[in-house]
Amino acid sequence: MSRAYAVLTAAGAGTRLGSHGPKALVPLVGEPLVLRAARGLAEAGVDVLVITVPETHMAEFVSLFPLEKVPGFHTVLRVVAGSNVSRQASVAKGLAALETFARDIGLPLHDDSVVLVHDAARCLTPPELITRVIDAVNDGYPAVIPGLPLADTVKTIARGGGDAAPRPVTGTPNRADMVAVQTPQGFTWEVLRTAHEAGADLADSERRSATDDAGLVEANGGTVHVVAGDSLALKITTPLDVALAKILLCR
Repeated sequence: MSRAYAVLTAAGAGTRLGSHGPKALVPLVGEPLVLRAARGLAEAGVDVLVITVPETHMAEFVSLFPLEKVPGFHTVLRVVAGSNVSRQASVAKGLAALETFARDIGLPLHDDSVVLVHDAARCLTPPELITRVIDAVNDGYPAVIPGLPLADTVKTIARGGGDAAPRPVTGTPNRADMVAVQTPQGFTWEVLRTAHEAGADLADSERRSATDDAGLVEANGGTVHVVAGDSLALKITTPLDVALAKILLCR
């Protein structure tokens, strides 16, 4: 089986969560989100991992991973500073660190190597979903994302007017043609690297930057394929999400 590599983004400030520090350090039933997310990647077979974190909290993150490994697994990892400008910029820093780290430990990346990009906020993602993404990339699909069918009707609306002001609806897309996208997203190293290189000028602005890596691949002319997602791969963003995650863990 070919090796799998991953970048785990954990540089978010946690403002909407109401935390007094990085969101990824918020405990969930006694364990920080980032530790749960890293363990899920390791359980799914990821061999080499880079975690991007706020530079001001490096020591706290490093202390969670003695000997630069995911506790209980052989997965080796490195904690590096992310970006406070945009997620895209953080991922780019993680990819650069991943290439260096892999080379340093004698496991260099090749063009067809599988590289995942995952969010620590999706710390309940089942290993089976992660494996599904890895397998699809290994099966010849160079860009793969997990997605769930939409349960709600979706509307497009006009821009402007502020969040509180009523805004006119401009359309009703067919939800059968849409999915809610999750992570981890999986790519060959060549596809992911070249997509980030092509979109690098967007990374220095939160407003202009890509909200996911698949979007960069699409903008660079690549085709992205969708595999089945999982409702457990919810993104923890608000206190309500934390409460739901605790219920799911304790059931």
